[in-house]
Amino acid sequence: MYYLKWILVGALAGAVACAESPGSTDQAAAQAAAPGPGMVWIETPGGGFWMDATEVTTGEFATFIAATSYLTEADSFGWSGVFSTEQQAWLPVEGANWQYPLGPDQPMALPEQPVTQVSLKDARAYASWAGKRLPTEAEWMLAATQGGQHTDFPWGEEMLPGGKYLGNWWQGPFPFADEVLDGFPGIARVKQFPAAANGLYDMAGNVWEWTATERAATAENVIKGGSFLCSTSYCTGFNLQQKQYTAKDSGLNHLGFRCVAG
Repeated sequence: MYYLKWILVGALAGAVACAESPGSTDQAAAQAAAPGPGMVWIETPGGGFWMDATEVTTGEFATFIAATSYLTEADSFGWSGVFSTEQQAWLPVEGANWQYPLGPDQPMALPEQPVTQVSLKDARAYASWAGKRLPTEAEWMLAATQGGQHTDFPWGEEMLPGGKYLGNWWQGPFPFADEVLDGFPGIARVKQFPAAANGLYDMAGNVWEWTATERAATAENVIKGGSFLCSTSYCTGFNLQQKQYTAKDSGLNHLGFRCVAG
């Protein structure tokens, strides 16, 4: 069985908590070469890789834009898709982009929120700039399931252990009424729920995440993890067994990403 150990990069260089296999000098060297702060080491029998502990935030994406003057596909198109809870439908909204994911007449995204309205090309551009890449579906699942220990959720097999919500999704009949039992009527800032055992946050709920895995028949890519718009009456995307396929140029205000390295 796959198994998983984790390291969270500390604030000081070299200050890491490490769980190693005895005598694995190659593994130790790989772990010492952390590509940056805020990443978790995901171990596999053949080695391992690093994964961002959280989805890439709007603040992090803003740093990338400032450094590169990159133009996202939503900015290039002049519009992107936004789900309207009033009209209960996806609508093309002019001016919707990573800064204003609901449109220019709505509040700006907070720096601590997962960045959304990013296409596959946009996510890959950020990852390349950061010296990282997007995870494959298999890598994403290995990390989310704690090395195959859990089938349905990062924390175990119960959706609500002890009656507690451990992720951000829609409670109630979608799209008619959100009971907000998890405390968030829409997107949440990262790290608002406890981390999984391996140190990863929000692998279930909040925003869907791009993967590098393509469905060749339709030229779409797999997205994983579900979002704040998923519910038990609709897509249950926050269950790890669920996935969707999305066009590569999609933005959408419930779709983001996280990166891996190694």
